[in-house]
Amino acid sequence: MIFWTTEVGKDRQAVIEYLAKVFMVFNPDVEVRVVGVEENSLAEIMAAAMGQGHGPDVVGCASNLVVAFCNQGWMDNNGAARVIDEVGRKRFYAGALNRVSLPNGSPCGIPFNGWVQGVWYRKDWFDKAGLARPDTWGALLKAAKTLHDPAHGRYGILIGTRNDVYAEQVFTHLAMSAGVREFTPDGKVVFDSPETVKTLKFYAELARYTPPGPQWWRGRDYYFQGKLAMMFYSTFIMDDLAVSSVAADSLTGSNFEDLTGAPYDFRLLENTGMVSGLTGTRTAGYGVLHALGLTRSGDPDRSEAARRFVRFLFREDAYVTWLHMAPGGMMPVLKDIASSPVFYRDAQGVFQKYRRKRLRSILAGFDSLKSFEFEDGRLIPEAARVSADGIIGRMLEETLYGRVTPEQAVHEAAERMRAIAGQ
Repeated sequence: MIFWTTEVGKDRQAVIEYLAKVFMVFNPDVEVRVVGVEENSLAEIMAAAMGQGHGPDVVGCASNLVVAFCNQGWMDNNGAARVIDEVGRKRFYAGALNRVSLPNGSPCGIPFNGWVQGVWYRKDWFDKAGLARPDTWGALLKAAKTLHDPAHGRYGILIGTRNDVYAEQVFTHLAMSAGVREFTPDGKVVFDSPETVKTLKFYAELARYTPPGPQWWRGRDYYFQGKLAMMFYSTFIMDDLAVSSVAADSLTGSNFEDLTGAPYDFRLLENTGMVSGLTGTRTAGYGVLHALGLTRSGDPDRSEAARRFVRFLFREDAYVTWLHMAPGGMMPVLKDIASSPVFYRDAQGVFQKYRRKRLRSILAGFDSLKSFEFEDGRLIPEAARVSADGIIGRMLEETLYGRVTPEQAVHEAAERMRAIAGQ
């Protein structure tokens, strides 16, 4: 059987090849061939291969691609459902399952891993100021205002204030918690709504408490150097918080004029809290999910071999080995893995420094995953084009720098979306 994966790095390929060999030891009747495919070209290559009848038996990639392939009729929905039931449907975070399911509940693939975004905050500062955890819009804004003290080199929150992916990710998380949509499931633009304007105004309000200059993800340096109360960031930050050698990149004075560098704070991890689900008018998590898709091969033996291989990848030792390729960047979508002692034994010692209750709180973001690209069990391909065109980032930049009003910025962004969608 053939396994295509978008994990193309040499180190990751070596781990995946190792897992394939272990599987073959236990399943000598199956030969697994691992093929790395760049994610940006996967859709095109997949279409050509499936058209010629020699596609992969299993594909591992972003969940939206698995859903797109399913809409082409290439995915084995029944096979995916069987694997999910065999692994244990209740073990999966509900939001992760929803992201790979059609409106009728039929799964296009099997959720595998991903990362979640959240607000990472100085718990010790919050406790001293008597502030609630920043899991609602009100608590977020109150904390940003209360802890913002630029005269003493302290800022309330880090959000993106330039036209880039980071700013789009932060806005999207807030927008999802306000019920904002770009498109209806049938592709009609509905972005120019009161909810969107409200979110943009709130974003602009938070920007008042962000460090100076156009800010981007690099602004995490302020947090590591003790000058920032909160920051939006993904779980990719977990190893920086836990390992001094990884954090070193954020402890220099080379990235910002007002930062001179600082020693690693060994208490920062313990003093850091994180909320992954934000509540505006609804609770929303935000992140990226990867999934495994089983293709329709027409060959019962190949289909059975593919299901066995995917089931093997969910075996605790194999699954944890995969996740440890990128601690924090690859987080489990199975609830019980955060309670497994094996999960906490990654080579860098990242997870050893996080308590189980804390990890479960972070991973809870998978339960309420929301995205502009997925509405009511349907993939919205136009949303990916909106992101590629930088429409959200441009809207934020024009508003934050006073070029247009929030209402006008939202209207113009919606018109650009309509142009993309041909409306």
